[in-house]
Amino acid sequence: MTDDNLQETLQVNLTAPMRLARTLAPRMAERAYGRIVSISSIWSVVSKGGRLAYSMSKSGLSGMTRTLAVELAPFNVLVNAVAPGFVNTELTKQNNTEQDLAVIRNMIPMRRLAEPEEIAEIVSFLCSGKNTYITGQTILIDGGFSIQ
Repeated sequence: MTDDNLQETLQVNLTAPMRLARTLAPRMAERAYGRIVSISSIWSVVSKGGRLAYSMSKSGLSGMTRTLAVELAPFNVLVNAVAPGFVNTELTKQNNTEQDLAVIRNMIPMRRLAEPEEIAEIVSFLCSGKNTYITGQTILIDGGFSIQ
């Protein structure tokens, strides 16, 4: 891993979400209402070789989520993250052969990839007025992959 690779990954996955939260949180606190949801990854909880920078950045995002949740809870601003596992996207298909995808599906207890809509539903709930008490959590959406 080069320093450039590390810096780029941290900028995209950790620094940018922190800057967004830093910009938006004061206005949310003034209004006494807000929802911040970051996109983490199962690779913040489990890992494998070759994912050092990515796992570091996503683990840092979970730490940021917990700290902001504590700091912003008195202002009714709830802060959470979702951590998707393998999702049926074009990028996943580009980065894996059909044979790779079959192996991945077999590693997931539900034997399938998540659909993007399944991730979006959880994000939508966490951002909605229906979420009145969940804060500081990184919610894994991985079909059971990380509990093995």
